[in-house]
Amino acid sequence: MSAAAVEAAAFRRIFETAHAGHATCLADEWLSAPCPGPNPLHAGRSIVWSRRNGPWQMVDLLFVGAAPGNAGGRGTGELGAHATRIPFGGDVAGANLDTLLAEIGTDRNNVFLVAALNCLPTLAELRAPVGAYGNSLLLLRDTLIATAPSLIVCLGNVAVRAVAASVAPRPDLRLPTLRQLGRAGLERGRAAPLECVADLDTAFLHAFAARERLKPHVLWILHPSAQNMSPFAAADTRFHRRMIETRDALRRAVHERFGAPLRASPGAPQPSTGGIYALADWRERVAPRHDRLIRLWRERGL
Repeated sequence: MSAAAVEAAAFRRIFETAHAGHATCLADEWLSAPCPGPNPLHAGRSIVWSRRNGPWQMVDLLFVGAAPGNAGGRGTGELGAHATRIPFGGDVAGANLDTLLAEIGTDRNNVFLVAALNCLPTLAELRAPVGAYGNSLLLLRDTLIATAPSLIVCLGNVAVRAVAASVAPRPDLRLPTLRQLGRAGLERGRAAPLECVADLDTAFLHAFAARERLKPHVLWILHPSAQNMSPFAAADTRFHRRMIETRDALRRAVHERFGAPLRASPGAPQPSTGGIYALADWRERVAPRHDRLIRLWRERGL
């Protein structure tokens, strides 16, 4: 078996565990149809973990969001991750994220996107299972090991707290507070070694070391939601300034970890074919909305 096949098999095991009992999902790793999760708490909400999240191989960058959402709200919208099964797929946050990816010279075919709470919208539901996983933190932990990133980019407060909890000696459902993480050395906008923000579980360390990668750094930045940054806002507003500050923090962390942008021409348009970009859902539903919003950012200087 080739190295690529071995890597893909590790991701497939995660996919099969997250979608355990979902026969239609297990037959389609690209989730062409919505995931019919049987848990009543998940009603109307797809489990968003598949090949749509990114390449099934080790990546330099793992982005962790809070929870899949819907443009339109709480599982009812026609866009957003629950509808498209594409993380950050079809809403303002998704277009903002695509803009940020281009600003560091990469795209969705070269990073992995995952949610801290993979199919549930609130911390109150953290204990609910995700397929055969006992809770969302166990799924996040396995994703960290499989992707073995050099840099974990946490999009928002929930994401960074969940990452810290997922690599603890026991994936702890009591997420650390931001004050606790601050005392440990975490500062928003500055990359720090993962061990600075969490007591790392020995089993996690051994599993990560088996991937033959150095322990990752973690970068905590603002979630790219419309409530934080918006392409509709004027350049003299906090919604624009937050985007600039987030872009600069991401650029700085990438330079510190990799020495250069991940591609020679930051800001270049995303590819239109291959990987996630070849999906009909992307071309017909997500890309038109993202492209329009990204053009607004370009008109405002990004």
